[in-house]
Amino acid sequence: MTVITRFAPSPTGYLHIGSLRTVLFNYLFTKKNSGKFMLRIEDTDRARFVEGSVDNMLEILASIGLIPDEWPNNPWTNGPYYQSERLDLYKEHIDKLLESGHAYYCFCTPERLQALREEQESLKLPTRYDKKCRYLTQEEINEKLAAWVPYTIRLKVPENVDIEFKDEVRGKITINSKEIDDQILIKADGFPTYHFAVVVDDHHMWVTDIIRWDEWIPSTPKHILLYQAFWWDIPNYSHVPPLVWADRKKLSKRTWDVAVEKYLEKWYLVEALINYLALLWWNPKTTEEFFSMSELIEKFDLSQVQKAWAVFDTERLDFFNSHYLRSGDLDQLFHKMSIYLKRYDHEFYEVLSKHGEEYNKKIFSELRSRIRYFSEYKTFAELFYREHSSAPKDLYLNAKMKINDESIVKQALSLWIDILAAFSSVPTIDEIKETFIARIKEKEMKNGQVLWPIRVALSGEEFSPWAFEMIHIYGPQKSREILEKVLKNFS
Repeated sequence: MTVITRFAPSPTGYLHIGSLRTVLFNYLFTKKNSGKFMLRIEDTDRARFVEGSVDNMLEILASIGLIPDEWPNNPWTNGPYYQSERLDLYKEHIDKLLESGHAYYCFCTPERLQALREEQESLKLPTRYDKKCRYLTQEEINEKLAAWVPYTIRLKVPENVDIEFKDEVRGKITINSKEIDDQILIKADGFPTYHFAVVVDDHHMWVTDIIRWDEWIPSTPKHILLYQAFWWDIPNYSHVPPLVWADRKKLSKRTWDVAVEKYLEKWYLVEALINYLALLWWNPKTTEEFFSMSELIEKFDLSQVQKAWAVFDTERLDFFNSHYLRSGDLDQLFHKMSIYLKRYDHEFYEVLSKHGEEYNKKIFSELRSRIRYFSEYKTFAELFYREHSSAPKDLYLNAKMKINDESIVKQALSLWIDILAAFSSVPTIDEIKETFIARIKEKEMKNGQVLWPIRVALSGEEFSPWAFEMIHIYGPQKSREILEKVLKNFS
């Protein structure tokens, strides 16, 4: 049997970072088993529908590279992929449940249901439907239908029956039917509820494995009862724990901090985001932390998914992103950063455009190990694109570096100027470092006594890249010109 998984979001807003994790686990499991991953849009809750959210979601998944094998943009044999286009199918199957006695009409008004809920809450009882309409006679039902009394249709849950299923992550789970409400299957507006539509769709789309958040565990027996009512095969279930913040609070969809789009706008690299999310719940039984997508697919195993909640730590995500910035292909990363600047900081992008690509890439090559994500790049790079300005003289003095008077500063500047004049070509950063360290030792000076003044002189600031990096970026000639100008001010 071909493994088929699905991601079935509701178009109620942006894509949640936890939902991206669900997509990832479905994708990895499917590809590991040479199966097919499907995307279905569950848009029957019209009151919560957000215009444009579907297009936004599809665009994000495509940009991340988690492209389903079958979805609205790539239809196959199991469409349509919007639940609002499958209403005839739900009508056909709800009629079957009514005929077989597994469902019943409910004519209770919203006001009665609200009053019932308030009463149960005041008595600290579980808030469930009291089954008032479950025992209506056929004559009473016909009278109300003839009078056009509004109704919903509910599942007739069997009394006091244990419902068991095997969870691929949590093992055997048993829930008694007395804990299950007679849930609504068809709402008063004629649209199906999630619990009904998801079962009908999963069956007709041949879904074999369902991987979702563990908050859906209480709903799984409801779905199993529907499968049993139709005499359908029950899919395999895997419930994975949700994401929480460091304070153990769930990642609420009410805050922008959980939107995948936010992290893409800060230009976290896709490979870093995927790598980090995969390892939040799944332990591949190795000390290795960095995996390509193909390696994740090869190693992924649902049995290794942890049951405990996973803390979503942005500092940990920064660590992964920094690694991929340092180790990734320079040309590809520079291209991605250029796209980022053009989209989110066009003014700085125009500044870069006035310089040659070789100069820009040299700066990016030296600075990429300092940034966590692209939005930090301007902070470190902008000094290389503006007119050089001299720092105040007192900034050159540094007790920690044993620079207590200007004579040491002038000695350091002179030493660097002499060495830079000797370079006949543009040296590598290692050549610069080796040459200067040797001369500093020869002059019996401390490294800090020489490196700190040069760093301040070249940057004009207290905080900057290292001296060797700046010399490599500026080149020997421009570096020497800057240092000569600063030395002249001291003289």
